[in-house]
Amino acid sequence: MRRSFHVLLRIALVGLPLPVSADQISTHNPLSPAIEQFIDEDSEARQAEVGRQVIAFLGTLQTHWGESQEILRRTVTGTIERDERGALIYSHTMAGHGILEGYEFQDSALVRGQYLFLQRPARDLNEFIEYYGTVKSALISAYGVPVQDQMIWENNLYESLPDHWGVAVQMGHLRFSASWETPEGTLSLELIGHHHSRLTVDYRHRQAGRLT
Repeated sequence: MRRSFHVLLRIALVGLPLPVSADQISTHNPLSPAIEQFIDEDSEARQAEVGRQVIAFLGTLQTHWGESQEILRRTVTGTIERDERGALIYSHTMAGHGILEGYEFQDSALVRGQYLFLQRPARDLNEFIEYYGTVKSALISAYGVPVQDQMIWENNLYESLPDHWGVAVQMGHLRFSASWETPEGTLSLELIGHHHSRLTVDYRHRQAGRLT
């Protein structure tokens, strides 16, 4: 079932518009200071909203662990992308970016959830790194210090240029990850890229291991 859940998520991704690739992003910024200040404030609001949505998603999981697909179908709002045995996937948008919420069921019981935040379009170079930081801070506040916390360079071309680390993520040169062990199960956060950025929150209930 784990493999089929990932396949369904990939199928759902195919229907989303293609993101802007790293080589299409311009580093030129002709905006006035007043407009830049407005954009900065808007960015803070978007970051706060991303954090709020992730915490709400995790709250849904914690409230409905072990419950049926039918109950989740009546509870979760959004557009259903896939509704098949063992998997329920919703899509919606936030600030123009695509979001997929996936729920996995085993023996008719909710055992896993995955939240994917997909870059489309690219507003600024480090936008998704900022979202990662916001979500990570929210998870630390809720679950404590992560048991694993990594920033891994696959290619250090941009390592000395922090303002361009977002491009490094998009190109697959840099990835971030963190994980927590909770009484319910394993929670992980990851930021990776391949011509675009993808922020993923994955929460697997301990019951999932017993059923596989």
